[in-house]
Amino acid sequence: MSSLRVMVVDDEPFMRTTMKATLRAVGRFVVTEAADGATALAALPETRPDVVLCDINMEPMGGLQFVEHLRSLPDPGVRETPVVMITVHADVGTVTDAGHLHISGYLIKPVSPKQLGDRLRAIFRDRSFEE
Repeated sequence: MSSLRVMVVDDEPFMRTTMKATLRAVGRFVVTEAADGATALAALPETRPDVVLCDINMEPMGGLQFVEHLRSLPDPGVRETPVVMITVHADVGTVTDAGHLHISGYLIKPVSPKQLGDRLRAIFRDRSFEE
């Protein structure tokens, strides 16, 4: 089975590096990166990730705005891409706002390999990504 394609969207280079290391601890993935929601949206049609791991607080386009735009795209193959929010925001309002956007998970930083692996396994029950 080929590796899952994962896009990591975070404005902090350190956090993108940390997420890539966490993904390596979970299994085999093909990883692309974006520094904000606008950059991620522009790259999605070409990269077509199986899942997006996305921060919330980014400029010029944050994670919630990214998902709003993603869900309105005309191509269902891109529009329905699973998104897991990975953020420091645990307040009820932010979690609720994210839930209205049909996300596939909400993890609080720092994220352990087990947490991330469990979430990805739940999303892709029919696919194996472990070595």
